[in-house]
Amino acid sequence: MPNHSSTRAIAAAFTLLAAPAAIAAQVPTVTTGPEAESAARMVQILFAAAERGDLAALDTLYAGDSLLVVEGAGINRGWRDYRDNHLGPELKEFRNFQYRPFEIEARVVGNLAWVTFRYAIGAEIGERKIDSVGRGIAILEKRGTRWVVRLTQTASRPRRAGDPPMPARAGE
Repeated sequence: MPNHSSTRAIAAAFTLLAAPAAIAAQVPTVTTGPEAESAARMVQILFAAAERGDLAALDTLYAGDSLLVVEGAGINRGWRDYRDNHLGPELKEFRNFQYRPFEIEARVVGNLAWVTFRYAIGAEIGERKIDSVGRGIAILEKRGTRWVVRLTQTASRPRRAGDPPMPARAGE
């Protein structure tokens, strides 16, 4: 005789697995056009503000307490945690900081966007030089007329001979 609680659990699991597909079927994924372009542009704006060390600008770009930042094996929960315990101290140590996204691809469904990208990072910390490339994803939420960053996940490695050079700043 089947166990009714396990049958209900299996049915609930299938319902949860089917929900994203049902939502995607109702709301088309946008990969081109103004919404995808504005989401992709948001990533460029985010990187530029970080490169400038502009914490005040970043305060308006991140989603406050609902931000999650995963870098390599590290995690920060909330903008204050990320700013005070990771990014802020790091930016104070960096000299000649360069942080540039490229190969940016955005997808939008409703008020959410996920943006994948590659990036290059360069800096000097004391005698040490950083020259790395990485990949990342940003999850954005549309609040009113603008995007805010809810999650970023990035990972990098030292630049290799076949990697692209540091991209120019946007607009250069």
